[in-house]
Amino acid sequence: MGKLEKLSSKFSQDMYQDGVKKRLLPAKILLQCVGFWPDDELPYGQIIGWLLFLFLLVPEIFNAAYVVIHCKDISEAVNVSITVTTFFEALVRMYCVLKNRHVLNGILVKVWKQFWPVKCLDDGTRTHFERKSLVCLTMNVCVLLVASFSNTIIVSIPLFNYHQLILKSIFPFDWDKNYLYELIYMWQYFADWYDLFLVMAFDFLFVALLMTCATQCAIWQHVMRNILNETSKEHRRLIFGEMGNQISDKEMLRHCWEQHKLLNNICNDMESIFSITLLLQFIVSTTANCAAALIMKLDSSQITKVSTFSAGHIIQLSYCCYVGQELIYQSEQLSNAIYECNWHLSYDRDFRKSLVLMMQRSQKIQCLTAANLITLDFASFVRIFRLSFSFYTLLDSLVEDPAENGI
Repeated sequence: MGKLEKLSSKFSQDMYQDGVKKRLLPAKILLQCVGFWPDDELPYGQIIGWLLFLFLLVPEIFNAAYVVIHCKDISEAVNVSITVTTFFEALVRMYCVLKNRHVLNGILVKVWKQFWPVKCLDDGTRTHFERKSLVCLTMNVCVLLVASFSNTIIVSIPLFNYHQLILKSIFPFDWDKNYLYELIYMWQYFADWYDLFLVMAFDFLFVALLMTCATQCAIWQHVMRNILNETSKEHRRLIFGEMGNQISDKEMLRHCWEQHKLLNNICNDMESIFSITLLLQFIVSTTANCAAALIMKLDSSQITKVSTFSAGHIIQLSYCCYVGQELIYQSEQLSNAIYECNWHLSYDRDFRKSLVLMMQRSQKIQCLTAANLITLDFASFVRIFRLSFSFYTLLDSLVEDPAENGI
């Protein structure tokens, strides 16, 4: 396995010049803050990563044990399961990055050095995609703010309740003693905030990468449509610099072929990296919305905490499905772009044969799935809500109405 390539100041400077690629920079900042940016700048980064993994794993085990022991009390189990699923979500993301550091590093290097600039698009289309990428970033920031507000409530409640922990846990020792309680509380406090920023840093990276790939598909379409007219000369200069003036139509077609292959490989790599994480995201979103609705019905005093928690998960699921749908749509248009390239103006038989092969290759739609079970698109977004309502109806029928019990 090769050495990780540095993604430092030169990476940031080049990314900032591109209106879409620069959306990766907030992800870089957040991942560097939590120690999971996939390059070699952090000494002993892999070892530190696994130590941080254990830092979250231990409280997760005791928190999950509490849910198992209190499983007969459905309302209590559902309430505590909120933190269990959130920590589990973070652990899976940590494992994903630690296991695939080299693959992620390779993807980022290719995006940095081999993706074509957004300037290849016409002004209107370029502005359109820059705005789309900004919308995705804004949604990420909204979830971060909502999650921070909800988490502030969660970690503050124990301060007003003597000797209560942030995470309800089962310990094989008397944790209620002075100093020991304070130590565990501080451990959980920092773990809880670290968990939040880790999950959000991962989401910033995932959404920005997917949106960049979708935009690259659109750039490829624009370049391909104009490959036989005067606009292509400007494209070649933007992509290859002064060398672009010497590139023939046939050579440009070969570069388009290679770029299409690069896009397919990156999408396949992202599928292998994020597949299990997406499956977990769907499961967590389903259980989170179901649990939030049930808790709000059983305990109206928690409505602020739970409603912000639920809103964060809804927005989180929506931006994942949004970029997934955008990638599907743009990859569907690749074959149309090939057909619309004025191929009838070229009498080169090899050129036409290459176009046919490229059209056949582009018939495969690029998409991300959750363990090959659920496609990341708007249809899945709707299905998650239907499934959440079904689980809520089931749990609601199992939990007695508090009013009937005089509660």
